[in-house]
Amino acid sequence: MDHAEVLRRLTINDERVADGAALGDDALSGRDRALVRIAAAVAVGASVPTYGAEIDVAVEAGIDPAEVVGVLAAVVPVVGLPTVVAAAPRVALALGLEPVEGWDDADAAADDAAAEGAPRRPG
Repeated sequence: MDHAEVLRRLTINDERVADGAALGDDALSGRDRALVRIAAAVAVGASVPTYGAEIDVAVEAGIDPAEVVGVLAAVVPVVGLPTVVAAAPRVALALGLEPVEGWDDADAAADDAAAEGAPRRPG
């Protein structure tokens, strides 16, 4: 299905594309698709397991941790710094980074910052 048909079906909320499977995903490479999905996870405030699954797929597609962090930097102007601050500790955990002092407080501080509209640092 070409891009115009996909857009038409999305525009009319065609039930055949409700799960996204019928949309096709061959326009993007596996690497690009993985990076876009990480960006989407940041935008919706995904859970740690979701980041884990998406980052695992990204790593399998040849994406390195620096590129994952690059996604965080790239989406700041669109989703806002508080959203990215909230995502950062979840992304770090999904990348298998070791906890550091104050790490357990990072999620709570990031969630507070997102709620107040300003970033906070743990500790």
